[in-house]
Amino acid sequence: MSTFIFLWLQNQTFYKLLQQSVLRPIRSEKTDDKSWADVGCSTGLLSREAAKKGYSVVGYDINRFSLFFAKVLSWHLKNISYSSENFETLQSRFDVVSATSLLSVVDDKKETLEKLVRLLKTEKSILIIIEPTELLSTQNVKKLIVDFKTLWYYKGLLLWAKARENKSVDIQIFDTIKNIDVKHEFYLNEMVRVSYISYS
Repeated sequence: MSTFIFLWLQNQTFYKLLQQSVLRPIRSEKTDDKSWADVGCSTGLLSREAAKKGYSVVGYDINRFSLFFAKVLSWHLKNISYSSENFETLQSRFDVVSATSLLSVVDDKKETLEKLVRLLKTEKSILIIIEPTELLSTQNVKKLIVDFKTLWYYKGLLLWAKARENKSVDIQIFDTIKNIDVKHEFYLNEMVRVSYISYS
């Protein structure tokens, strides 16, 4: 059931625009020799967006049903593959690593963040963490809905808010990781935080 919910969510306009916005700050230099790991990729929206930018992408998710849909939706992209391998066991390193709404659902957020940082290949590599903030609540999303058009646009955000309410990741967790630089950007009335992390 969760696979179909994620598939539906990743097809919502606001969510697609959010994922596309995440890629804008990434350096636009030659990418066809650059690797990207999308951790917890679900049905693969961000994986596909990264592949369209020219990265060699591997999407990781432990849900094989989600990966089935990700593969179907990526059939036309030659520079993308998917794996059910748990990212915690990976030995590979990547130029870019991304994780969407992952920290909010794991028990040990600091340990998971440290493991994600360790997947970075060099000092020029970047980790992208996309997480709802404490402002993502059904009450705050409803404030954005003023007519049928905005209801249609934000219906997926309502579902995301309900699923992640009271599960936001404290921004101070980034201060606990040594030797990293962090830049935060906020979207959707600061209800979503995108953190760009690199080695300092």
